[in-house]
Amino acid sequence: MSDRPDELRPSSGLPPDADWEAIARHLAGESDPTEASSVRGWLATHAEDARLVDLVKVHAANAEQRADVTVDTERALAAVRARMATEAAAPRLSVERGGAPGAANAPSVPPARRRWSWVAGALAAGVAAVAALSQFRSAPGTNAPREYRTAVGQRDSVRLPDGSMVVLAPGSRLVVAAAYGVATRDVELDGAAYFDVKHDAAHPFAVHTASADIRDIGTAFAVKTSEGGEVAVDVTHGIVALSAARSTVAPVELHAGDRGVLVREGVSVRRGTVTADDVAWTRGLLSYRDASLTEVRADVRRWYGIDLRVPDSALAARTLTASFRGDSATQVLRVIALALGAELVQRGDTVTLQPQGVDSSTPR
Repeated sequence: MSDRPDELRPSSGLPPDADWEAIARHLAGESDPTEASSVRGWLATHAEDARLVDLVKVHAANAEQRADVTVDTERALAAVRARMATEAAAPRLSVERGGAPGAANAPSVPPARRRWSWVAGALAAGVAAVAALSQFRSAPGTNAPREYRTAVGQRDSVRLPDGSMVVLAPGSRLVVAAAYGVATRDVELDGAAYFDVKHDAAHPFAVHTASADIRDIGTAFAVKTSEGGEVAVDVTHGIVALSAARSTVAPVELHAGDRGVLVREGVSVRRGTVTADDVAWTRGLLSYRDASLTEVRADVRRWYGIDLRVPDSALAARTLTASFRGDSATQVLRVIALALGAELVQRGDTVTLQPQGVDSSTPR
């Protein structure tokens, strides 16, 4: 699923026109309770939208039964919505009655029936395409690893061959090992992702970053990587073990509610501090509570494509507490600057955060 923060709508209620991004999240099980309630309410009072969602579910289930594939329902819904938008924008050829032989006697088809006949065909094609992609990605015996990437501002959800789910943050890359599930379940991450892992004691699950190894013991957790090898792990359920990559030091166990941060091979732990806000980015909400600027800078780059620099060491040591949903890059940067008592100097996609009153033309 692709959505930039400034395109997101508030989760407190749906707008007059259907919020298909929210409906897609709900269909994939990614909505928070408030958004899920809003979507259910909308579908309960808008029969055609509800019918489209039901058709996606039915076609996806049928496709999965016919072949060894998994269907990304979000992508299927997005595919048919895109085709519907293209169809709606296409010019129509109208024929006057009597303008062609037999036209006056041609049976008329109600608009609703024509629309749903077309939608059913488009939906079948959309689901088939998504199913084929999933089959290609998860085909057994493939010698090459499978790679998933997201662009700046774009999230995506990935179902792994064992049924484990991954929500990939913007500007991130996930590589699934070619032999995934044979002896172990290994993935590589560059960026950020949320993992909801199916427990399988015989096949351990592990996330490898450039500087850390995160081993799961049947759980759900988020991982964020930043410059300099910093890795933050937020555990929402179960237990994970965090250690520096290729380290001989015993890993640190993190339990539900714990946050572990690895910096230069050392792990610091905050016990019982993780809340739903810490993984709210999976729903388009960026929420920080005493977050390091290293983490914030990485998020700004992934979500907005902006290189945020903080050359002043005292300023770089500060932390940020703030939340953003649907804010533009300009708004986000202004809030960060105000919260830290700093000034912004922008040159293209590079923004420098500096102490107030500093002459940006003076070398530091």
